[in-house]
Amino acid sequence: MNPRLKSSKKWTAFPKEYSEQIQTVFSENFADYFDEEELLVEGRIYKEEILLRVGLRIKDRLTQPNFEVSMNYSQSKQDAIARIHNCIDAAASMMMEYFETDGEADLPYVWKEFPFQGVKLYIQFTTVNSRLEEEANRLLGIEEGTLLLEEEEDEDALSRAEASEELAPPRDEDEDYEEVLDEEEDADDEDEDPGPKMFGGGKPKKKTDIH
Repeated sequence: MNPRLKSSKKWTAFPKEYSEQIQTVFSENFADYFDEEELLVEGRIYKEEILLRVGLRIKDRLTQPNFEVSMNYSQSKQDAIARIHNCIDAAASMMMEYFETDGEADLPYVWKEFPFQGVKLYIQFTTVNSRLEEEANRLLGIEEGTLLLEEEEDEDALSRAEASEELAPPRDEDEDYEEVLDEEEDADDEDEDPGPKMFGGGKPKKKTDIH
């Protein structure tokens, strides 16, 4: 998984429990679309970037559809959780469009800026096989453990993620999965961050046009 920013070198993986929770909610929300696909969630916290990949490993296929989202992240603002929430919803929107077009969605294959939920993020679609990527990294001597250098640089962000008992507080059951951008509150207000809409308890009701 390649970061968008050239300055993104050292990183900390999302806590295992956090990734598993994201995976569970995607599985529940998209259950009607899955057949034999295996859902994969990979997340990294760099010094200035949050990176999320949600992939689908499909039986007997070498390639896997990956929905990747990148956002700028500020340690000084302590906004890692809010940025992860934005990435979750954007990845869900990409996946919804992919399924609704039977895999023919016109998604960008290079990082493309996209305004979403009142903030700016970047999205791309890749077909990299995660297991083959891991094996290649292992052969090149860059296993995950060797990349976690100076972990204390991202310690605050990781601690906040681990300390979050739930990725989002309860939301009104009647609230739509997506809302138009002009109805979104300013996502920079961390005290009022509502959490990802994927965690509202209902299935995605409509997608955002991400072209």
